[in-house]
Amino acid sequence: MAEVCVEERSLDDGVVMVYKVFARRVRMAFDPARTTEAAALDLLRLQLPRLDGAMNVVHRAAT
Repeated sequence: MAEVCVEERSLDDGVVMVYKVFARRVRMAFDPARTTEAAALDLLRLQLPRLDGAMNVVHRAAT
């Protein structure tokens, strides 16, 4: 089971989602001005099919 840490960030033009894989943890950021969290997670699962049905989503706490 992978852990996906989700963050909302302002990203460059044309970029809706970025991610970085750290073994069993994936850090993902999406731009809420360009897409929804659900669509960003769908895109992530297309990029990393091993996550489909095997991930826990964790939201970064605001500081």
